[in-house]
Amino acid sequence: MRRRTLVGALGALGLSGCLRLTSDSAAGDGEGSTDGGTTQAGGEPGGSGGDGSDDSGSLFASRPEALDFAARFAASSAAAVGPSDSPEPELIRFGGGWGSSYGSGDDGSVVTSSDLQFESVPESGVPFGGGTGRSLRVRNLTLGAEATFTPDGDATHQVVDWEIDPETEAEPPSEIGLDVGSDGEHVRLRGTWTGDRDLFGRQAFSRYAVELLEDGEVIGTTGDGLFGTGYAWGAKQTREELFVTRQPSTNEDWHVELRVGESAFDPVASQSGDHLVDEGVFRVDLTGLDLESGQYDWSLLVADERPVLENRAIELQPMSTSLIIQ
Repeated sequence: MRRRTLVGALGALGLSGCLRLTSDSAAGDGEGSTDGGTTQAGGEPGGSGGDGSDDSGSLFASRPEALDFAARFAASSAAAVGPSDSPEPELIRFGGGWGSSYGSGDDGSVVTSSDLQFESVPESGVPFGGGTGRSLRVRNLTLGAEATFTPDGDATHQVVDWEIDPETEAEPPSEIGLDVGSDGEHVRLRGTWTGDRDLFGRQAFSRYAVELLEDGEVIGTTGDGLFGTGYAWGAKQTREELFVTRQPSTNEDWHVELRVGESAFDPVASQSGDHLVDEGVFRVDLTGLDLESGQYDWSLLVADERPVLENRAIELQPMSTSLIIQ
């Protein structure tokens, strides 16, 4: 599993500032669940194109091959994700940065999970842990599932930023990340989860809310936010088009955007994508990119509202494969 964490609108160093690598991971038993392997977005020159087939040295896949590969990881159905409908944030709110985990699935997919990152409304932070009697309840508003994190240990932290990382397994983590104190020191806090442990893994997109509890009573809430967790996907390109798996929990009116370059914050090119709902893929027209021939890093962002970068629910980034422009 690989880890990406960014903080702030300009992509400053993240909460943990680290990269974690592990062996193959799975996404759980819900929509888009996988079994391990690797994927490529069009293949390297003279390579197989990423799906294990022999392209006989072809640089690009045919359109049917690309469509078939990207569509094979889409689940058959999912619960509809409704619009935002929750109270205004109180004491805590979503924001403070962006992070995600991604790794390989056994069936040739990549699995990506977005962190639930939120911040304390008071600039001085909010006490958590130790003798505060406080816990966090995560609610999947789309599926009506919830789980509660109760911290271990005796230490009380003045928390400025919070991070819950479902990782590629799309499960409640054994630790959550905290930025604490006036200098924002990053700590990992262990704890125990009770409730629905599958709330992150049953489908790719859901709306979530996090509540801060004290002695079991709600004293703060983030409001709701859209997040993608356990999103299984593959990508393959032709000379003119890029196809990426579209999970059925995606709404047709959400925005899809390709960002080309090492950083989504400072792309060398960008292009909106289309929903091909019946085919189970996103499509990006590569002929609209004003780029020199070559190989480029890229990512695909999905958001329920614009601007896409600031409101993205997930960022799908291949593990090792470039976009090929010729």
